[in-house]
Amino acid sequence: MSVSGAKGHQSGGYSLAATWKAITALPVGSFPLLLPRVHPIAGPFIMWRLKRLGYSNCRVASDRRGLMVFADR
Repeated sequence: MSVSGAKGHQSGGYSLAATWKAITALPVGSFPLLLPRVHPIAGPFIMWRLKRLGYSNCRVASDRRGLMVFADR
């Protein structure tokens, strides 16, 4: 693992900084939403946050590029 400024720890193509940002400050402007380099462990936290914000039909799919988030208002 290496630390590279604001990028955070990187392992296996995932970014700790991107994963943390997806969990704590998910952009909810439009869907589907690609979250590049976000670890799949963030999926349940993203689902919880979307449901709490009033979204329905929520789904998070893992892709080789990151996570794909789907939701309806």
